[in-house]
Amino acid sequence: MKRGEQGRVWPLLLDACLVLVLVALGLAGSVSAYRALAQKAAGQERELLNAMGQSVVGAFDLQLVRAVEALQVSGQMLSAQGRPTREQFVRYGTGLLGESSALTLLEWQPTVPHAELAEFERRAALEQPGYRVVEPATEYESDGFVAVRLREQHLPVLYSWPETGAALGVDMAFDPRRMRSKLLARDAGSPVASETFSLIRRGQSGPAAIGFAVSAPVYRTARPVGVDARRRELLGFVAGVIELPGLMREAALRADANELDLFVFDQDEEHRLIYSSAGSEPFRSDGGDTALSVDVGGRPWQLVLRPRPSFVGAGHDEAPLMALAAGAVATLLVGLAVARSLVIRRRLERAESVLAEDRQHLTNVLDGTAAGTWDWHIDSGRLEINERWALMLGRTRAELEPVTGTTWERLCHAGDLIEANVAMRRHFSGEAERYTAEFRMRHADGHWVWVQSNGSVFQRDAEGKPLRLAGTHMDISPRKADEQRLQDDARALEAANRQLRDLAILDALTGAFNRRHFNDVCMAALAGAQRGQAVALCMLDVDHFKAYNDHYGHQAGDAVLQALAQTLKDGLKRSTDALFRLGGEEFGVIFSAASAEAAQHFVGRLSAALHALALPHAQSPLRVVTASFGLAWWAAPTSQLTPEAMYAAADAALYEAKRGGRDRIAFHCFEAGQGEAAPLATTR
Repeated sequence: MKRGEQGRVWPLLLDACLVLVLVALGLAGSVSAYRALAQKAAGQERELLNAMGQSVVGAFDLQLVRAVEALQVSGQMLSAQGRPTREQFVRYGTGLLGESSALTLLEWQPTVPHAELAEFERRAALEQPGYRVVEPATEYESDGFVAVRLREQHLPVLYSWPETGAALGVDMAFDPRRMRSKLLARDAGSPVASETFSLIRRGQSGPAAIGFAVSAPVYRTARPVGVDARRRELLGFVAGVIELPGLMREAALRADANELDLFVFDQDEEHRLIYSSAGSEPFRSDGGDTALSVDVGGRPWQLVLRPRPSFVGAGHDEAPLMALAAGAVATLLVGLAVARSLVIRRRLERAESVLAEDRQHLTNVLDGTAAGTWDWHIDSGRLEINERWALMLGRTRAELEPVTGTTWERLCHAGDLIEANVAMRRHFSGEAERYTAEFRMRHADGHWVWVQSNGSVFQRDAEGKPLRLAGTHMDISPRKADEQRLQDDARALEAANRQLRDLAILDALTGAFNRRHFNDVCMAALAGAQRGQAVALCMLDVDHFKAYNDHYGHQAGDAVLQALAQTLKDGLKRSTDALFRLGGEEFGVIFSAASAEAAQHFVGRLSAALHALALPHAQSPLRVVTASFGLAWWAAPTSQLTPEAMYAAADAALYEAKRGGRDRIAFHCFEAGQGEAAPLATTR
């Protein structure tokens, strides 16, 4: 191949390589965009599943917390008053199960040494004729029980509410699984949940229900200290039985509404599956599963949410594939355009080879005059500029003649002129080695062009006074536009962050603060209260709200909660007053009141505002939606007052209002130093 032909082939090969590189880079960018969008979509689906998981957990977690707290208080009360009578236990169990939607059965299980078993059966038979201590047969169906076997300690069920189908007389010590949680509760001094098992129902046929028990220890003394003391002082256990299908019903409905399957595992039983909304379908681990941990009376459960094939989430977004396809098509089009332009350029190069020397000269001149140049004769004011200086402003040099320093001042933005003159004086005085300034100049079209001006004095008189100042102008409008976009993006990001912070502390349904934010606002209110200001906490609970939901539906119930929250927020007058949704239909209001009368008057206005709504409630005795209010007011709180003590005092007052007949206000007033230790709240 001749040298001339080689000279023509090599550029073509280079052009082909360049096109291939551009196409490869474009396809790589498209693949990267696809992966980024796919990862973003997968992240959005995970966030969506986590949010749905929190909703599913919320369907039963609050019920469990309240049930465990109620059993904790029950154990403490029985430790203070001693062994209950049958009449006392039935009355207590009726009230407790009426308030707790999680508990289905309440049992009193005293400890009985084997030597005292006969006397225990005799005394129990006086209250409950035919009572005897038994245990399930090794293989039994229906009511197959045998006489209790010899063991050091028995734990028979003495009282139960309700009594129908209860395991009265059954010695729970027969089952090591049931006893394991009770012994842990005895040593810890707090309620502990058991493993799940088939519940014992005497006198009832059919398949056994699956559930678990939460046992709270009862001691001879109120608060024995140390494990040895607790074992020695143990009287028995108050056990609350919870049926697993009933507890998980609402959670399963929420999961099903979102096209999810729900699986529940007991982590303490080697990750045993204890509940499945998918029926008998076997569980197999899936990479798309979302797992959440829940503490159930000291027992770790794991909830696994699995999207069904019909689930529609962020992961089904078609944007990644569309971006990949669009990127590939755009890359191919760009490649074709570049290839065509290269072919045309090579043709032009061959056609213009005779002008190569002139083009090089022109290129050198253009490179040398890329910036606008200026030369200012300070004494005369004359300003010498090149054509590019004028072209930056959409003008010609001839249009600007005669050009002087005044011409520059007239075209410069008035807001930037001061700083530019300051920079010039600093250079004249020797404070700055060079003159550098950024300012806006008026374009012929009317818009502003950002210019960076650099220069230095190159001629002075004998006394050092500057005579000539020369330099360049560069158009920096694109950079300024980029900076403005970055500032706009930063402001948008800050606004998004503020919105995320609001979402973290607000209840999504009502717009009130959520339970997580309660302690923070309490601490802020107490900080002000400890400077001599009174503080008050009001808790309210919508009366007969479960009946309302059962009659009108949960959507109507949500509308009632929203209307109630808006009415309460409208009643808040001070910036320090705050409304919380503490859970379900329960709300709290933290406010300041100079006197007890003012606090009562404030809560009375809230109750009156709710009455004024006149929301129909066919299942309520008053035929409208009402609420019970519990108000606690501290005249001069000290640093000993805590959010827990405030919550306990207001909760006790709320229970008093509900116990007194509902639709009323119960008020607890505390003078200086009073009510600052969290009391034992009355069980609700």
